[in-house]
Amino acid sequence: MNWPSPRTVLARTRRTRRTAQVRPGTEPGPFAALSVPVFRALWFAEFAGDMGNWMHTVGAQWVIVGHANAVLLAALVVAAARMPVLVLSVPIGAIADFVDRRWLLLAAQTFQTLVGAALAVTSLLGQLSPTALLVYTLLLGLGSALSTVAFQALVPQLVAPPLLHSAVALAQVNLNIARVLGPVLGGLLVALAGPSAVFVLDSFSYLVFVIVLCIYKVPGRPERPRRPALRRALFDGMDFVRRSVLVRRIMVHSLLIGIPSSAVWALLPSVSTLRLGVDATGYGLLLAAAGAGSILGALLLPGLRRRASDNTILLLGGLASAAALGALGLVEDAIGAAVAMFVFGVAWMVMQTPLAATMALTAPDPIRGRVMALFQTVRMGSQSVGAIAWGLAATDLGIVTALVLSAAVMALAGLVALCLPVGPRRRTAGWPPVAGG
Repeated sequence: MNWPSPRTVLARTRRTRRTAQVRPGTEPGPFAALSVPVFRALWFAEFAGDMGNWMHTVGAQWVIVGHANAVLLAALVVAAARMPVLVLSVPIGAIADFVDRRWLLLAAQTFQTLVGAALAVTSLLGQLSPTALLVYTLLLGLGSALSTVAFQALVPQLVAPPLLHSAVALAQVNLNIARVLGPVLGGLLVALAGPSAVFVLDSFSYLVFVIVLCIYKVPGRPERPRRPALRRALFDGMDFVRRSVLVRRIMVHSLLIGIPSSAVWALLPSVSTLRLGVDATGYGLLLAAAGAGSILGALLLPGLRRRASDNTILLLGGLASAAALGALGLVEDAIGAAVAMFVFGVAWMVMQTPLAATMALTAPDPIRGRVMALFQTVRMGSQSVGAIAWGLAATDLGIVTALVLSAAVMALAGLVALCLPVGPRRRTAGWPPVAGG
């Protein structure tokens, strides 16, 4: 398949910037994409689902925190939520390029609603074993994989390219506002009414997205070039990744960042209970600190991108994340742990957003679903595998040792930006390139 030449890509970049009335060299504000009504409606709908997801995380990990091998089980819950992305993202991406992405989103959200309801009923009946919890979490992860790939492929159809960094950052802000509020509410509900109440609310949270998709006319149908056979379609995305140095480097950075960062989500329940001695509410507040840091990171990102290249941001973010991971393993009080989580949230946001936005801008629309699916496979798959690895390391070597090791790996991941840049060494007006259909 022939991809646009560099000259064609640059010409399209200039046209789309003029169409969006954004002056070259300027960076739209962090909330600019909310000026698009359809994106704004979906953004609020996604917030409801993200709230439910984080409440589910608190409830699920608290269900197994008193069991034998709780450290490993908590890591397996994280891995189960992300494993479907690792296994199924590529075929899901091919589907997202051939079917109406709105209908794919609607099917995914409906599926999650039904699975969430089944989980809530099982918990209310007192039949929720660790094995059943892992199965339900795996099924919710499947629905999340469908929804995430479809939504990422859809966003560039909703907003102009100059607003895409804002849209990607807002999606992360959305997730992290939910990370601030969801764990706190989830922790309070667990403390007051038990995990079942959390699972009931989670099952209803997906309905908001379903309602919005039914009300709004979402332009979800991808461009329709000659439809290749399924086997050829699956390899088209891989072929584009193979030909693009930029995309391959983004994949490498996502892999290197995802492995050490997964230690936070895998080990935080054990840090909370075994080292800090906090209850479900305290655990929720620690997650909320990371969410608050991510919100600040999104607000800081436009200014950072005006002053520094994405390579510098990756380097500084990696070093800051390493410091936060090391501190989380060494501090012995909840306040120190909350500060470490806040710093981690800031660094996580400023590292992940430019990578995701550049990937979405670079991929041509006819294969964007498959390219973004490969990106999600690397990003979420690294976190899934990493969560299991850090859980095993913490079981054998101890929680502190595992977190210190993850800090060292994260520092190395940041330093890789020096030898594998993902863009010009200095910020330029025509970067990143925009691929057309």
